[in-house]
Amino acid sequence: MIRSLLVCSLALFVPGCLLGGVRVEQIATSTQKPANVAVYVSVSKGDAPATGLTEKDFHILEDGTELSPEQTTQALLPRDEAAVHRALLLVDMSGPVTEGDTRHQIALATAQFVTRAHLNEPVTVYAFDGGASIRFIADFQQGTDEIGALPQLESYSQTDSSSNLNSAIIESLTQLDARMMTTQKPLRIGSLIVFARGPDLAGRVADSKMIEAIDESKDLLFAISIKDVPGFRANRVGRTGAFEAESPVSLLHAFDEAGMTVGNLVTGYYLLSYCSPARAGKRNVRVRVVTTDAEGKEMSGSTSTEIDASGFTAGCDATQKPRFVVPSPHVDAKPESGSDDAKPAEPASATKEKPSKPGTKGAPAAGDDEGDAVVPPPAKPGYAQ
Repeated sequence: MIRSLLVCSLALFVPGCLLGGVRVEQIATSTQKPANVAVYVSVSKGDAPATGLTEKDFHILEDGTELSPEQTTQALLPRDEAAVHRALLLVDMSGPVTEGDTRHQIALATAQFVTRAHLNEPVTVYAFDGGASIRFIADFQQGTDEIGALPQLESYSQTDSSSNLNSAIIESLTQLDARMMTTQKPLRIGSLIVFARGPDLAGRVADSKMIEAIDESKDLLFAISIKDVPGFRANRVGRTGAFEAESPVSLLHAFDEAGMTVGNLVTGYYLLSYCSPARAGKRNVRVRVVTTDAEGKEMSGSTSTEIDASGFTAGCDATQKPRFVVPSPHVDAKPESGSDDAKPAEPASATKEKPSKPGTKGAPAAGDDEGDAVVPPPAKPGYAQ
């Protein structure tokens, strides 16, 4: 049996979980002339991503007045027009992994994770042991191919039998951000998944420094571990979600569950575009999602933002590619891999600009006469501040 210790089960909906309802969270908003407005949102239904939503499920209100879809010509655009989603899996190869069976088991579990996760986003795999730096294993582009094996892990040879976990996590965060920076998209949403078989033993980086790096990161953070491993708490690293195998034998199932969760997260993001009828001044824009639960009962949630309609005119095309302007994070490393768009890099530090910490978003607004949960913009990857 695998215990999945998730914060509301899903990464992008961590703060203020709304179990049993609909949560709509604003990631970024774009406005451009003649009168284009676009909002990138994440939507959860209960404790899972709300998949398969269509234009009719989205309702747009400006200053409290619901706008007609015919008037606004609202449309859902492909998410990759604005955002890049990417995952990095960090695999613990420290300690006693000299036996072929152990390496084989970890390699199979890793391949299963990639098979699940890369359906909706590219996945990079790194490994670590007691050595000073993490080691690149492979890059996998988004696709439907089943990954049967990872020979790089099957034949993995340790440089040091200790565990350099803390340093590996910090370096992985830097490599993940560096990879996302190679794609010219204004919104970047990364997921780091750490498989750890025990605590840091090398002591190159203090626990406090590793936790500080996690707190400063805007990436989604998951952990995979084995139950009752001394000295390691998966939920301390996996602030977004943690997956715990009952024993080493059930690792494959834990990686499978983690891969499905990480891959499915992407399907809960939507890029909503519309033509605003406003022609001057600031407007409060509310995006409301109305859908049904498994029993057909209506459920809804919403989020609000403000736009400036100064200079808006006629001639808007809602299918026009939006222009999101979001400051890019400072990244000290270039991607280290064998991919065409990345060059090998020296081991990098994890110094970056300090963003807002996750989990600071307010609770659902009280007194909402429609029963929606109105959520302010959270501090998440690529979110406009």
